[in-house]
Amino acid sequence: MRKISRYSYWFSGVTVLIILAVIYGGSLLHLLQYSQFSQWAELLQNAYLKQVIVFSFYQAGLSALLSIVFGLLVARALFYLEFSGKALLLKIFSLTYVLPALVAIFGLLGVYGFNGWLNQFLRLFGWQLPDIYGLSGILLAHLFFNIPLSAKVLHQRLNQLSPSQFKLAAQLNLRGWCFFRWVELPFLKPVCFSLFGLIFLLCFTSFTIVLTLGGGPKYTTLEVAIYQAITFDFELETAALLAILQFLFCFVLFTINSRFARYQQLGNISQQNWRLPLSKQQRYWHCLILILAGLFIITPLVETLIAGLTARQFWQQLLQPELWQAILFSLLLAPTAAILCLLLTVALLLTTRQLYWRGKQASSQLLLNIGTIILAIPTLVLATGLFLLLGQIDADIVTLFLLVALCNALVAMPFALQLLTPAFYNNVLNYQRLCLSLNIRGWQRWRVVEKATLLKPLRSAFALAAAISLGDFTAIALFGNDSFTSLPLLLYRQLGHYQHDGAAVTAMILLVFYFLIFLFTEQSKGND
Repeated sequence: MRKISRYSYWFSGVTVLIILAVIYGGSLLHLLQYSQFSQWAELLQNAYLKQVIVFSFYQAGLSALLSIVFGLLVARALFYLEFSGKALLLKIFSLTYVLPALVAIFGLLGVYGFNGWLNQFLRLFGWQLPDIYGLSGILLAHLFFNIPLSAKVLHQRLNQLSPSQFKLAAQLNLRGWCFFRWVELPFLKPVCFSLFGLIFLLCFTSFTIVLTLGGGPKYTTLEVAIYQAITFDFELETAALLAILQFLFCFVLFTINSRFARYQQLGNISQQNWRLPLSKQQRYWHCLILILAGLFIITPLVETLIAGLTARQFWQQLLQPELWQAILFSLLLAPTAAILCLLLTVALLLTTRQLYWRGKQASSQLLLNIGTIILAIPTLVLATGLFLLLGQIDADIVTLFLLVALCNALVAMPFALQLLTPAFYNNVLNYQRLCLSLNIRGWQRWRVVEKATLLKPLRSAFALAAAISLGDFTAIALFGNDSFTSLPLLLYRQLGHYQHDGAAVTAMILLVFYFLIFLFTEQSKGND
């Protein structure tokens, strides 16, 4: 019995691994069963598929490159300028990480679309922006999401620069381009490579943006091709082959990016604010960059709120039964997915932190990597496998609800792991010996020891998982129907049927929900 008790800490982690193996293994197995590998040669020689693969890589590479370049400009402006709204701007940048793609798309259409207010203004001078449907719209939406991510990561990295390097550069008269080339760029290069890989993977698996703004077969990615094969053509064998191809590409990209991430050097954020003095031209340049970046991020959000509040027949749109049905399912899905995500994440961390404390760092890191490798399997690939499984059973609304909640929980799990791992590991390193000596276990350990340090990151992880689930469109796009919908699915249908007023109200409600989650997170930080 003592031997069993000695290894009991394995139970929770192994249970999570079994669950992940059953879900992902079962999904991939059904994809393999539906795949007719005799069609591989024919499929890979298909001209349309080659065009889809080339465009998938091209748009992802171009989006990642532009995001790094513009993000670097914004990060340097944030680093060298001090102003009263800086903290607020960084918080707005954080909000875009989990903002639903369809809400951003609605706002971007209202600003840059054919009838957007910017085009209406330019027409006064005989000018007009390029059509937002196509590559330009895809890049615009990707930049909206990834410039804030890139800017925030690079800004944090710049804050790790030692003040002594600035003082040495001042003595050597290294300024402007020379300082950037010889000091900043070598310091930022490892993070830029890792960040480029991450953004490339995010854009390569971009589904909602390309589906909505692609504008035709010429601008189709693999994920959109999978969705079209299932919903429009109902060619399950082709969808299965494309899903396997997408999985292989993403797994290779994830592995390459993980290698780059290993060389990312982390340091402490400098507490000194000494910087090289800026010339007037440099200060004006940085101010212009921040103004343009702020307008680029904030105007679509403001446009969404204004469009919702000024929609024709606002109260009639607000009282539509399908809207309240979508709100109900969304508000049920978000906490359900967040709870499932926390259960899986905490169960895995209870094992990995014990392994780490017992000196088995390699085993601990391996289990954490398995939890993070979910990023290598796109949600649409998982959902496609589960969709094929559902074809063999009679699924009711409860089954569909649980499947969508589970998919959303798994999507959020790597991010929850990133938030919770430091706190869980610090607790076991600082208090494990004390708990063992006083025989503090189970609920008593949580109440006396763990609660004070884990409650804040648990709240943040719950809010993040709920936000990701609330705005997710990928899983619900396959499993949703007239009886089971959500706010993102309703918004997509309204945009597809040109119901602008209804879409405006739906997008506004989604955005308000995200502001509430954002305020809840900020209030939790303030209370702690």
